[in-house]
Amino acid sequence: MAAITITPTANPFSVKHTLSATPNTQQEFKIPGSARRVEVYFETNAGKVIWAGGTDAAVISTEAAYPVTADVGYYWDLPQAQQTHSVWLASATGSTVVHVAVFE
Repeated sequence: MAAITITPTANPFSVKHTLSATPNTQQEFKIPGSARRVEVYFETNAGKVIWAGGTDAAVISTEAAYPVTADVGYYWDLPQAQQTHSVWLASATGSTVVHVAVFE
């Protein structure tokens, strides 16, 4: 898998992605430094968010993963920066669809 770079063309900008068929496999999303807020929404199945120390295409092992309930939007604010942020998303159920929205 390759990291998905989110490049906002409108505010908010969102991307829909189907996570790996292998449970708990991390998918990296690169978020622009201009972003102020990120929202994730896992369809049908619960998911996990890793803010730091994730590895794209690796199975979650020792990373601190925050659980997110299915079909509920979860958002967090980002510190003001001029560099790209990364977040890693995964689900214990393979092929879960996730939506990621970025607000500037």
